[in-house]
Amino acid sequence: MTTVYPSMVRSPIHDSTREAGLVLDGMSRPEPLDGVVSAVVTAVTARRGPRDVATTRQGRAEMALARHAPPLADRVVRRTVAARVTAGAFAKAPLPEGLRRRHGRAD
Repeated sequence: MTTVYPSMVRSPIHDSTREAGLVLDGMSRPEPLDGVVSAVVTAVTARRGPRDVATTRQGRAEMALARHAPPLADRVVRRTVAARVTAGAFAKAPLPEGLRRRHGRAD
């Protein structure tokens, strides 16, 4: 069984979260859809499908970091989320209220 891990792909799936005030910009770098499709086709047509497939070079590095240095990966994620909260990325959304409060940004 193969699991494909794409980064963010600009598509209508993100419209509802954007309307709810949850903007993913800055959390993940968008990638072209054709890169995701190419990774899926390569994985599906491989003689022995790989277990995990990241669709970008950065994604492969992030998967390796998470697999081999989980505490460091956790710190990177926490730092990224904290930076987005501080920048006000989640200021208009009710869902991440606890996240804002935890980072001292309660409205």
